[in-house]
Amino acid sequence: NIGVLNNSESLITICDLPGLLEGASDGVGMGRRVLKHLRNTKFIIYLIDPINEKFNISSQISMLEDELFKFDENYQSIKKLIVINKSDKLTTPYEEYLNISCLNENGIESIACGNVGVSPLEFESNQKIYAIVELSSFQLFYSKNLKLDFGVFLNFHSDHLDWHKDLEEYKNSKMKLLSFLESKNNLIIGTNTVSTVNLENIIGIPSEEKLNRDITKKFDLKLSNYPIDTSIAFIKLIDKLNLNIEDAYKFLKKKSTTEHRFEKVETINGTRFINDSKSTNFHSVSSASERVNNALLIMHGITKNISTSELQLSNEIKKIIIPEDMKLDQNLFHCEVEVIKSIFELEDIVKKDFQRFETVLFSCGGSSFNDFENYIERGKFFKSIVKNIKGGQN
Repeated sequence: NIGVLNNSESLITICDLPGLLEGASDGVGMGRRVLKHLRNTKFIIYLIDPINEKFNISSQISMLEDELFKFDENYQSIKKLIVINKSDKLTTPYEEYLNISCLNENGIESIACGNVGVSPLEFESNQKIYAIVELSSFQLFYSKNLKLDFGVFLNFHSDHLDWHKDLEEYKNSKMKLLSFLESKNNLIIGTNTVSTVNLENIIGIPSEEKLNRDITKKFDLKLSNYPIDTSIAFIKLIDKLNLNIEDAYKFLKKKSTTEHRFEKVETINGTRFINDSKSTNFHSVSSASERVNNALLIMHGITKNISTSELQLSNEIKKIIIPEDMKLDQNLFHCEVEVIKSIFELEDIVKKDFQRFETVLFSCGGSSFNDFENYIERGKFFKSIVKNIKGGQN
């Protein structure tokens, strides 16, 4: 498809080309016929699908550039723009977002932008409200000119490396947050829980360990509906905004999380069932393990070639169930392990075993696409199991 844009100063011809398949430069699909059309091009736009669970954003960009440059190395000199499509599929309603809900309840008008809420393009920067922007390390990598009042550096974990070529690029992307702040005093530093890496060694700023201990001593954060590191950072931000931290703690206890994120599904004969299907990396599983007692952990999915040693599980995990296609080093687990042939065998196994535990935690640690369309369908599958088990107890 070809169109012409007339902007009164010049005519711009725009060509919409079919998607490229891996191996396009060698003739796969319409590859070579498509690629030759780029020879007279002055600008290329990569249209990227952010919700593709098989190929993440970084992989899609690498594949496109590999095929372009293999076909014609002169394509490297053409200017390029990366456009993330389907961003509406990534957002969470802002009323479900922790900071937004708390500020609005305290009479401070606020809105969420970025990965949650509305697109930043829909937000007018001259509005006299707080804009809470969730920025991933990938977004920071491409950001050039942001002006932030406060920044939260929550964690640093190597299982986020699927977005970056190496640890140094990941670190440099995260560090850009500091350059967008007027003062380092406006940086809130996380606790980097379930990690052997000290944030102080990454960003070169004292990591507020004493303040973190004071908060955990003052408040029982196991009663929070959110991970401990998130809860601590939230309380510190509320304090920076000169709001009441006691009210913030009450808010953490009453505010429910979004569906499929440490979602309390049911209690059957004293055993809690928690759906954490949205957990797709080892860090989130490790964080969830810190919030349970005497638990059966169920994992699932395709991992990101991260070492099993990155799983820093709480001693409260007493048994782990994993499908056999999830390649984990069982020798690193200090608890009972049961390997099953398929996740679809799960119901019978859990039904026989769940009453030994205070909690059954479905926190997967891998992407869902090997067995499900997405993490939502995976979470619904687990909740249907819980419903069937409850029905069988009546």
